[in-house]
Amino acid sequence: MSSVPAVKKKRSRKGEPPLPRRDEAWIGGFFSLRAFVREGDDAYRPEAVVWMTDRGLVLSCTTLRPGDVVACAVDSFESTAREPREGEPGLPARVRVASPALADALRARLGPGFDVRVAPTPEIDAVAEDLEAHLGAGDGGPSPSFLGGGIEAPAMASFFRAAAALHRAAPWEAVPSDTDVLSLSIPSLGARDLALCVLGQAGQGHGVLLFESAQGFALHLAAIEAPRDRPPTSLPAGFFSLSFDRASDLHPALRAEIAEQRWELVGPDAVPTLAMVDEDLLGRKPTPQELTASEALALGLVELMKRRDELAQAFRGGAPVEESYVVETHGGPVEVMFRAPHPERG
Repeated sequence: MSSVPAVKKKRSRKGEPPLPRRDEAWIGGFFSLRAFVREGDDAYRPEAVVWMTDRGLVLSCTTLRPGDVVACAVDSFESTAREPREGEPGLPARVRVASPALADALRARLGPGFDVRVAPTPEIDAVAEDLEAHLGAGDGGPSPSFLGGGIEAPAMASFFRAAAALHRAAPWEAVPSDTDVLSLSIPSLGARDLALCVLGQAGQGHGVLLFESAQGFALHLAAIEAPRDRPPTSLPAGFFSLSFDRASDLHPALRAEIAEQRWELVGPDAVPTLAMVDEDLLGRKPTPQELTASEALALGLVELMKRRDELAQAFRGGAPVEESYVVETHGGPVEVMFRAPHPERG
């Protein structure tokens, strides 16, 4: 994939005839592609906006740089209504989207009488899978990389070492449940009482999730427990994920990069993968500062696991565990502070 064009904002101009209404339903949505695009020193995951009919006809599919994807999706809707890939111009009678933010933006742009419904959009997921398969089959675009965006190999090597130590420490064997939340503060980054969730107690899906607050974690729980036919009205305002994935699930270029750089791994089923997920559930690569914070988090948890028995008791009603550590990251010493359980959920 070469550089990704931005969506051109094309709004109705005075003097243009109004579009006719057609008795059909459209489905729309956006998603972040797994492949990274590199432009100079900048690397990012493109976003895609899709509009299609409920009969499966794709009317438009546009890729763009990360940004205000909701506003771009509304602009794309209007452009598609005037110049669809197939068929005659016109507005649909009904629209279904999965994003409450996109639904609100469409209503604001098109008026209160426009029928916009918030419901699951599995059709968009199918288009995303097809697009990923198509892009993966190409051989002319840039290969994905752990590096770029200001992140260099020595910093990533240091993070891989910290992640390997975290996997060996096995915090999922000390924290009883993935609903038991710790508090994490990193004063040098202005981070206070973040909500840290440890995954993998069932023996798979090892990793950690980090939310801006205990309330954000509560919204995450509500979202994953919501019935499929009743999507949640609120979502957490972004979160961070450090997961340990199978090497076989990675792009071949990423496996080759790990081997070439000789980054430390516990095993082929424990490749550390970072994702910074924004409020629209779109993932991106970490910034250099976020990589440093991730390394500090991993090293701090390794130290905290030296109190694993007290930690387990704290989540069973025992005395809270509070600790502060100064860990040495590739970016220098960083203080990390833990409290278990989180004061807002204890």
